[in-house]
Amino acid sequence: MCYDLHRGNLMKSRKRLLYYLLLNVIISACTTFTVLAIWDRTRPFQDGESSATSPGTSAPIVENTSVAHIGATAPATVTQTIAPTDTPIGAMEYVVRPGDTLGLIAEEHEVSVEELLSFNGLTDADAISVGQIIYVPVTPQVIPSETLNPTRTVQALSDQTPSRQSQEARVVINSVIGVGDLASERVFLSRTGDGVLSLAGWQLADEDGNVFTFPQLELFEGGAVNVWTTGGEDTVVDLHWDLSVPVWQSGETATLRDATGKVHATYHVP
Repeated sequence: MCYDLHRGNLMKSRKRLLYYLLLNVIISACTTFTVLAIWDRTRPFQDGESSATSPGTSAPIVENTSVAHIGATAPATVTQTIAPTDTPIGAMEYVVRPGDTLGLIAEEHEVSVEELLSFNGLTDADAISVGQIIYVPVTPQVIPSETLNPTRTVQALSDQTPSRQSQEARVVINSVIGVGDLASERVFLSRTGDGVLSLAGWQLADEDGNVFTFPQLELFEGGAVNVWTTGGEDTVVDLHWDLSVPVWQSGETATLRDATGKVHATYHVP
């Protein structure tokens, strides 16, 4: 009898324990489901995402504000603009000729004597010599800004004619300097006319059979060269005969011939 009573109490305890466990599982499941549901509803707004995942809401519409312009072509123009800067100054070579003074050179090129002195690093306006190269400052012309039609501009340029007739390139014997003095004796020659003239193979001769043959040398318009009787290092403006005695005498004639023997210039030594 006591055994049956003990057994019945044990069974009741187990059933109550089972009920408690089942109830705990149900409560835990409900709690978990509730937390997940709340988290699922609030998570998109916390992460800064769109509310499209939330029930009853729609994803925001992104509007493309860019517009493609098809077939619209702006008229082609060519604009030439020069920025307002200090006027650049270039230089032109001028070879001093007999009778030239710095004042005459300045007047011819419409500059002042002071400008020539400063530009060439000179201090004495009278300290110039025949054959010396003087640099003349030149201010380039500024073209105003304007809009040009490319086709019309090319046509206009093609219709232009030269403002002056072309002149044949020539070499002139300007003077023989330092006659009889080996250290300073030289022949000064200059270029006139247009284009480039090659003096390769040309010869400079006196009346006694002394002949100087020019090396490969090209003279441009306005260029000049000195042919020194003595030796030295050749440059584009100074050539050397490499003789040990003076070659020029007063009263004789200097003759310049090209490579074919044609006479191009003569000079009577005073």
